[in-house]
Amino acid sequence: MPELPEVETVVRSLNKRLKGLTIEKVEIFYPKIIKSNQTVKDFENIIKNKKIDNIERIAKYIIFRLQDKVLISHLRMEGKWFVYDKNEEYDKKHVLATFHLSNNKLLNYHDTRRFGTFNLEDVNEYLDINPIKKIGPEPFNSKVDGNFLYEKMKNSSRHIKTMLLDQTIISGIGNIYADEILFDAKINPLITGDYLIVKDYDRIAESARKILKKSIELGGTTIDTYQPEQGIDGKFQNELKVHTRKGQNCYECQSEIVKIKVNGRGTYYCKNCQK
Repeated sequence: MPELPEVETVVRSLNKRLKGLTIEKVEIFYPKIIKSNQTVKDFENIIKNKKIDNIERIAKYIIFRLQDKVLISHLRMEGKWFVYDKNEEYDKKHVLATFHLSNNKLLNYHDTRRFGTFNLEDVNEYLDINPIKKIGPEPFNSKVDGNFLYEKMKNSSRHIKTMLLDQTIISGIGNIYADEILFDAKINPLITGDYLIVKDYDRIAESARKILKKSIELGGTTIDTYQPEQGIDGKFQNELKVHTRKGQNCYECQSEIVKIKVNGRGTYYCKNCQK
């Protein structure tokens, strides 16, 4: 569930707590989490004694810069990073990896669904290989405007909602924010890419930046079971105009918000505002 604003919130929090610390030891409890070309033993040995120079974000990926290496973390559905003091009690259930750090700290990766992934790559290569190579620019990139989206989507018969979720076209947008962006832009989620014109895509690009910026300012969205990081409750769920509001009145026209499926994803919209 974590999308760009939630991942940005996690990165900012982790940077404050971990930047400059050294990884003294790593324990991997779920070997399948490693997607790069290392065994568990090799992964643990390579990362040992690496200093955390910085923690960054590319789209929905968290990038731990470890001198000559980067650890790329994708949270997927339910992944979370928790920081503890070494003598602090915590629930070990669903902990897939533990990083023993300097300054008496522990960093745990927790994932109830076990969908999250780790890639450990060379710092000079990771931008040119998967998983980072395949992702498109995020809405805050200066080249993402109406013309950019139009050129990417103008020949497609896929629904616009589906294309906003395609991370190879534009990255960082997930299900929640796609609904909110399309409502703000007054675009029906069922419209296909080949139906829209440049002005429509301009509105989508503008709405994407507006919605994501606001959510980042509010710490992301905390709904259902997802909390981006311990002690952090996002507040953007209080700003949602359509997502999760099935059967409620639209804030702008008082029509009923409906829920449908678009390519298997639950989709909320206003039939009147988004004709």
